[in-house]
Amino acid sequence: MKTRVLSSIVIGVVLAITLVLGGYVLGGVSLIVAQIAYYEIAKALGVFEEDGKTGLLYKVGFVGVVLHYALVIYLHDTKTYLFSILFVFLTVMVTYVLSFPKYKAHQAIGAVFAFLYAPVMLSFIYLLRLRENGEFLVWMPFVAWICDTFAYLTGRAFGKHKMTPILSPHKTIEGGIGGIVFSVLAGAIFGFIMVKAKGLESIIIAEFMVITFIASIISQLGDLSASAIKRDMNIKDYGKLIPGHGGIMDRFDSVIFVTPFIYGLVVFFMK
Repeated sequence: MKTRVLSSIVIGVVLAITLVLGGYVLGGVSLIVAQIAYYEIAKALGVFEEDGKTGLLYKVGFVGVVLHYALVIYLHDTKTYLFSILFVFLTVMVTYVLSFPKYKAHQAIGAVFAFLYAPVMLSFIYLLRLRENGEFLVWMPFVAWICDTFAYLTGRAFGKHKMTPILSPHKTIEGGIGGIVFSVLAGAIFGFIMVKAKGLESIIIAEFMVITFIASIISQLGDLSASAIKRDMNIKDYGKLIPGHGGIMDRFDSVIFVTPFIYGLVVFFMK
């Protein structure tokens, strides 16, 4: 437990510095985190070769991640996402076809899926930071951690009905509801702080409550999705990078999953 707490503190400090500075610092750190996450999930999905080496399929995705972040950082446009996705899809399929039958279909599919799941979804944090009032908005994806924490505490205190008894036996419906309630409360507090700090209209508070309500539901799905992949592939953790937590995907799974949805909600509600 001590190791887990110390790791959380270090992550929190590094994260705070990165989000506050924004710009190339955030872009660079996001790229590093995205590459680690891509490595973890690609390995979990069996994209690597049988001897444990990363292989050409993984390396194609690696290049795709670098290209994607270079485009996002320098062009600041979601239109670049289409090019990045098509590039990775095309190069993966070319590699799969020209090296046939070295790689299996599930490896090619896994390489593309891993690229979409971790690097692409995570890069919306950078775009969120670029928006007007982005120094505030960029913190919103981490409502997923608030949801996770209070879902756990509420579940321990009041949980009786299992949410997904086979996939995650300890998660309860009561805990999920608790995570949603406290996430919405956090959204209201966050909106109030933003209104006071930026002199915005109070309607922002209600918009933040709606956004965090939707986000808290999606973040729980993200957590369960990452767990389902681990169960399917018979692994305990995605990695060992973070002492007491596992890998990047183990710690940031729900944040990664919910970030593009929060970006979309912010664009919709806060024009």
